[in-house]
Amino acid sequence: MSVKKLQIPTGMQDTLPGECEARNLLEERFRALFRSFGYREIRTPVLEYYDTLSERPYGYRPEHVWKTFDRSGRILTLRPDSTIPAARMAAGPLGRAELPLRLCYLQSAAAYQVDTLSMLCEQPQAGVELMGESGSLADAEVIGLAVDCLKAAGLQAFQIELGQAAFFTGFLREAGLSDSQAHEVRQLVERKDALGIQMYLRQESISAEVTDRLMRLPRLYGDATVLDEAEALTQSPECLAALRNLREVIATLERTGCEAEVTIDLGMAQEAGYYSGIIFRGHAAGAGQPILSGGRYDGLTERFGRQMPAVGFALMTKLLMIALERQGARFEASPLDVLIACDPACAGDALRRAAALRAEGRSVAMIYRVDRESLLRHLDAGDAREGLLFTPAGTERIAKEVKR
Repeated sequence: MSVKKLQIPTGMQDTLPGECEARNLLEERFRALFRSFGYREIRTPVLEYYDTLSERPYGYRPEHVWKTFDRSGRILTLRPDSTIPAARMAAGPLGRAELPLRLCYLQSAAAYQVDTLSMLCEQPQAGVELMGESGSLADAEVIGLAVDCLKAAGLQAFQIELGQAAFFTGFLREAGLSDSQAHEVRQLVERKDALGIQMYLRQESISAEVTDRLMRLPRLYGDATVLDEAEALTQSPECLAALRNLREVIATLERTGCEAEVTIDLGMAQEAGYYSGIIFRGHAAGAGQPILSGGRYDGLTERFGRQMPAVGFALMTKLLMIALERQGARFEASPLDVLIACDPACAGDALRRAAALRAEGRSVAMIYRVDRESLLRHLDAGDAREGLLFTPAGTERIAKEVKR
């Protein structure tokens, strides 16, 4: 057989039994947590029309999305995130639903990862969207729920970084940069490249005063004292309002006991261009990139014909599991309760015993032959807690200590 037949496309992934079991357990925890906060689950199509997300403000460049065609020649794309489809759904099928809408999802998204170290293009996600609520209390609810998800997953060490899209864009606008200049500086700030900012702005003949202010932007991260420093750098009403929003969100998080996991990064810029207010990312050692991201996107649903404020996040389940594994978690399939091997002449008795055990809620698998050695190997490997061997001479129970 050709080795190529065993390969899968770059960025895609198989999920082995143990990992699949662990992922299902995580998703069950997230689903229960979402439900406890009043979020209702939705599922959106794996394919969307490319026109739905091709507008510039959505932030997905053509080379980032997987595209194909329908029978009429219209361009389709695999959903690169679940927020845009949720916004479309809120304006369409749920267009008459009372606000606020609390929606959640557990589904995969796919996008080419060209700007990160990760090669994962397919990302299983768990996320929420709170639509129809504005202000810091709604922001804090969603951020606090993200923290609760990571704690429920058993993650030992993580950090949520808070930024503000309105502050970031307002700061660049106050500096008088053109759209193209702002785009370039945005990339440099995101990489924390202060020297690169200096060299680029010097090349663009930007004044030394403006250059000095912009070079300080990548260093605006840390605790709440960063907000005082940021206020001293701007007179923009847009920026000052954004900083007030951050202060209010942090104060609310302190009342709910989440402040220990939160830091500030005012140089943060999300890839998706629809964010309008608070933005945030979750980091954990060993993941290599953010394990969750989210923020406020008040203008997105209006593009589908229904204006409402909105905020949400998506947790990348695969990256979370990588972080958990680096912290010592093991993803192995649970052993079966019973493994039965039987002589064909005893198949009736063996099948009836298996059915009775399953009716009791136990997991049972069959080996349709007399193969005591195979049964022992499975038990020695920890694949089952006990074995039953059916032969014309009788039934033998074999119990071995499970290795995991």
